[in-house]
Amino acid sequence: MDHTQFTHDNRRRPKHQFPKKATYREAFRIKPIPLNWFRGIGSAISVGIPSLIGFLIGDPALGILASVGGFTFLYVSNEPYSQRAVRLFWIALGLTASFALGALSSYNDVLLVLMFGVIGFLSTMLFKLFEFVGPGGLFIVLAYAIGTSMPHDLAVLGSKVLSVLLGAIFAWIVAMTGVLVNPYRNENKAVSAVYQSLASLLSSIGMDTYTERQHQTAFLIKQAERTLSHAKLFGKRNRNNYVLEKLVRLNAQAEVIFLSILDVSQEKKHEMEDQIAKSLQTMSNQLRDKDKEKHIKVQMSEEGSSTFLRNLYANVKFACEIHSGTVALSSAPASSGAEEKKNVSGTDRIKKLFSRDSHIPFVALRYGTIIFISAAIAYGFHLNRSYWVPLSSAAVMGGGTYVSNLHRGIQRSVGTIIGIWIGAALLWLKPAGLFVSLTLAGLQFIVELIYARNYSLAVMFITPSTLLIGTTINPALTSGYFISARLFDIIIGSIVAIVGTALLWRKISSKRLLTVFSDAVGKEGEMLISMLESEHTPMQAPKHQELQHALLQLRLVYDRALAESLRRDVKVTSLSPAVGDCLHLGYMLLAASRHPSREVAEERVYEYKVYFERLRHSIKESENLCMDVPDVPSLPEYPLIHEDLARLNHSLRNEAIKKGMELHG
Repeated sequence: MDHTQFTHDNRRRPKHQFPKKATYREAFRIKPIPLNWFRGIGSAISVGIPSLIGFLIGDPALGILASVGGFTFLYVSNEPYSQRAVRLFWIALGLTASFALGALSSYNDVLLVLMFGVIGFLSTMLFKLFEFVGPGGLFIVLAYAIGTSMPHDLAVLGSKVLSVLLGAIFAWIVAMTGVLVNPYRNENKAVSAVYQSLASLLSSIGMDTYTERQHQTAFLIKQAERTLSHAKLFGKRNRNNYVLEKLVRLNAQAEVIFLSILDVSQEKKHEMEDQIAKSLQTMSNQLRDKDKEKHIKVQMSEEGSSTFLRNLYANVKFACEIHSGTVALSSAPASSGAEEKKNVSGTDRIKKLFSRDSHIPFVALRYGTIIFISAAIAYGFHLNRSYWVPLSSAAVMGGGTYVSNLHRGIQRSVGTIIGIWIGAALLWLKPAGLFVSLTLAGLQFIVELIYARNYSLAVMFITPSTLLIGTTINPALTSGYFISARLFDIIIGSIVAIVGTALLWRKISSKRLLTVFSDAVGKEGEMLISMLESEHTPMQAPKHQELQHALLQLRLVYDRALAESLRRDVKVTSLSPAVGDCLHLGYMLLAASRHPSREVAEERVYEYKVYFERLRHSIKESENLCMDVPDVPSLPEYPLIHEDLARLNHSLRNEAIKKGMELHG
């Protein structure tokens, strides 16, 4: 492949913008996310049916406790059903055990407060370690909190714990019903999202959104790999084995298409790009069963088309053939996600947890410490319904970073004030029997439907739900008691969470950023050197995986570092162009590695080894944020890669810090 056939002026390379300041208005922005009807209906059934059964058997409080187990459903995500079955099983046991511990700890206030922190710490660490998607440790803490409110009667504790467990089992059944209708629904959704992202990426070349969609596509491909690696066969083995193998092949082909799109981004726009993007979008729709027609027309005009564009067309056409079933799947390549799953053992996870670069222990310790402090304040001052204070702190900290937690604190406070009026109106009606069950189910349906769009809207309906639960479990207490306690405790819990997040390990990601940045540059150096040494593609495969992981990790850590300050940290902000250039260079290296050059003299290879080592050191060790950057050696074999390296150097050398201070000072 002749890499000099395209001049630098042909490139549609987006400019990297400085990130905007975070504002309080973002807390009230409604995200354009599709409504999740499955979560809404499933959570309503999981919470509503157990409470209804409780009323029918004449014990409403027991039914409400079973609804607590129904929160197991809230941990449903887009994982394969085989993985969902295992994960929700452990969630069900965790909720039940946490409730039981709460009831047993309620005999001693010191033990009760201490266990709040322990439950928060352990649940957060385990959720992070095993990468559970969902509301984190919030509902584990909730189950413990409700357990602490139980009367001190060991004789009836067994029946209450059993009720929570039965409710959790029922929620598990509801979550797994889809396997009978479409056992590979989530795997199809994962691959469909990949092809939709590919279509968006191809259409956005040269635009401001290109860099973001480039990262999103790479992330979704890796996410689909992990999803497919956990998939197992259900029902008719031959047919379902074919379906699963086809999805594996389609995702593997998606990575080839991704790299081909990166190649095409080096050229001027061609009208065929829009047609190819439309074909990718059609395939995405078909994978989601939005379009039943299997045949996808992909036509290519040879006039004015380049080698890169023709390769992209051929790769998309091959994906269409895999989807339509005209390609034999007997020689399907193994998913790299499956290999990843195979190699991750319990020992590896423990080592990763306590490695120098792991942030999990600090995040878990912060979560547990803040909940402990909240509980100590609430129980120390004997506040009404004291457990609502640590529970509010747990909910606010669900944001993860300081800015997210600040937004959630605002959202929770405003949403609670409005929700109390809704709850007061419901309690004024003096609900009982069937009305309570239907109301809880309806409120839970609304919450899960809009939760992802805006948390404050969800809290408006969470608040009346908790008021109904409280008055049902403790009918002797007045509704006014619950309303006043709820408002006061929410505000205290939110303040403690925000202040605690600001003071405890707030800059975890900012402190890791330069290390992660230098690691990504090191992986890019290893990839380029392997290309210059003309290594065979199979030998480059591990380097591909390592570089992809490093690029995704860099973007993740940078985004977290930005969210650690409302005003945006000057040093972090100033690195924005350099991080963008590093990510662009990494993805272009992945694309260029498929087009090997002639072998380069050892002296020049050594020159690049020295260059990248010095570059890594200047990024990781320099107190002045990478001002001591070496010159880029010549690279006639890959002129566009040389240009990307020069741009990275320029971003590191220029007065980015000064510009960042002028922009945000």
